[in-house]
Amino acid sequence: MRILICDDEQKFVDDLKFHIERYMQTHLINAEITTTVSPEEILKGDAVYDLAFLDIQMPGVDGITLGKELKGRNSKLILFYVTAYSDYLDEAMDLQIFRYFYKPFDEKRLYAGLDRAMEYLNESYVDIIVEGGRESVRIPVDDILFVRRENRKTSVITVNGEYACKASFDEIISKLPNTFFYLVHKSFLVNVHHITKYSYTEIHVGKTRISVATRRQAEFHKFWFDYVKRR
Repeated sequence: MRILICDDEQKFVDDLKFHIERYMQTHLINAEITTTVSPEEILKGDAVYDLAFLDIQMPGVDGITLGKELKGRNSKLILFYVTAYSDYLDEAMDLQIFRYFYKPFDEKRLYAGLDRAMEYLNESYVDIIVEGGRESVRIPVDDILFVRRENRKTSVITVNGEYACKASFDEIISKLPNTFFYLVHKSFLVNVHHITKYSYTEIHVGKTRISVATRRQAEFHKFWFDYVKRR
């Protein structure tokens, strides 16, 4: 996990880093924490972060501008704003910030915010151990097109490529939300967000045609049209 702390007060940066490190160590979470008092330094680079703690009022580049840039690099960025002022709260809310802290920050509120952030990450990403057990990848759930079972082989097909998994088909299913993933066939779990064409017996996910199992057709038909209405 990559975390950014950007504030023009070095003491505040150091204090916040101390508490975040303590939280991550307590929860056995591997985290790489980048700290800086220069927002320009971050803008000049191209680093992508999972969490960012930003001061709103900083000389040169304000936290709102920096937050928009970081969100552009990673739309799932969890964004915390820290400030001594409330003047910019409405504008910050437009970025769908995760939590807003006033200086000096409250430790309990910080830890509660980190608890919520970890819950969000657990729901938004799935960790896949690639076949062979030598590599683990974290995949945004929204990026998964479908999961396929072929004999004993399980593959996760995403917008960025295909991964052969060490885990079983059923294990992968258990990690994914049933609100928009549907088992249309005993060998295909489909993310309905990515269905490009639907018929009673068959769906298309991009260029892939997937048959809907006969015994699932009526149930999936209802699920699909309920989903379309919600959209």
